[in-house]
Amino acid sequence: MWKRPWKMVEGFAVGAGLVLVGLLLQFSAGPIAWNNLSFPVNFIILAGYILVMALVFAFRNKVYSFKFLSSYASAIPALVYAVALTAIMGLTKQMPDGHPAADPLGLSRMLSFWPFVLVYIWISMIVAQATINKAMHFKWRDVPFMLNHAGLLIVMLCATLGNADMQRLKMTIHKSSPEWRATNEQGKIVEMPLAIQLKEFKIYEYPPKLMLVNGKTGDPIPKDKPTTIVVDSSFTTGNLQGWSIKLNKCIDEAAPLMTRDTTNYLPWHSSGAMTAINITATSPNGKVKKTGWVTCGSYHFPYQVLSLDGKISVAMPEREPQRYLSRVELMTEAGLHAFADIEVNRPLSVEGWKIYQLSYDTSMGRWSETSVLELVRDPWLPFVYVGLGMMMLGAVFMFLSLQRRKETKE
Repeated sequence: MWKRPWKMVEGFAVGAGLVLVGLLLQFSAGPIAWNNLSFPVNFIILAGYILVMALVFAFRNKVYSFKFLSSYASAIPALVYAVALTAIMGLTKQMPDGHPAADPLGLSRMLSFWPFVLVYIWISMIVAQATINKAMHFKWRDVPFMLNHAGLLIVMLCATLGNADMQRLKMTIHKSSPEWRATNEQGKIVEMPLAIQLKEFKIYEYPPKLMLVNGKTGDPIPKDKPTTIVVDSSFTTGNLQGWSIKLNKCIDEAAPLMTRDTTNYLPWHSSGAMTAINITATSPNGKVKKTGWVTCGSYHFPYQVLSLDGKISVAMPEREPQRYLSRVELMTEAGLHAFADIEVNRPLSVEGWKIYQLSYDTSMGRWSETSVLELVRDPWLPFVYVGLGMMMLGAVFMFLSLQRRKETKE
């Protein structure tokens, strides 16, 4: 062992040494604090990394360990260690940023686990040396290789070093006034270079459902997997556990009109309105027939069920949101003044910020006067996209090159 030329045995020994050093650092210095590597520290580290890689390539013929980095005997063990640690990360529940590891070793925060990081630095050095070598001995046939490796290197470096500069904030906006303050994951208030005011909050809901519940406990029937029927525009009759349900009337936005003996429901297009359905339920043997209103309730009015035989009742669960959005007015320090819709999975991009619809006041439902947004800023993300684009382009060129070689042989 350690006799030149070094082989994969030495490569696996290097990996074991990195894991051992990483464990010593993990227990002595603690996990890596990526938050301390924000700009300009991460930029200095990147510049230092590039300089070190250039020096390693320049002295590869004088220092054997530098030359070993460019060999398969180093690359294959590095990939084995990386795959093993990545598999452990996939099998271990990972804790979010800002939370301590759930295990004493630190495997539940793998991205801050020293052995994991050192192994990936090892891989990045191998990829960097291979890329520089191909660039210094450039041939057109090596373009796919260079694109793949250079793209992978850019993704690894920018995604890692840029993590400290990424901001993920939460902002609760209101109809009453603009909001320019947000909170980070630690609950600290951050003043933003933009202000947002909620103009309108809209929820598009799925059609209402009806289900049977226990008249005493309110538990659904069956409890584990309740049976429901959907009251959509085409619904006229249905069946719930043998009970025949006939639709008499459906009011999407209603309010109760109470008299001494009965409660009726009338259309009411105002805050707190709820869905009200009038049905006739007939028992399986046809001996019991009940007619009445069923509602899902709202923050303003209580829900109503239709009791069938004293033991079971027909109820309407809260309507499920199909999609919801916030219509907002946006103002920035740079002078932008605009109106826009922010919807789930359709974020708004403003001056380097991505603004996502996150939540709303669920107690108010469709009448919510507040909306919760998530604001994300990642200045290194465009470079990550460039790296991914290079890898995809390299894969296309590699495919075309293989096709051309195949046609030439034929």
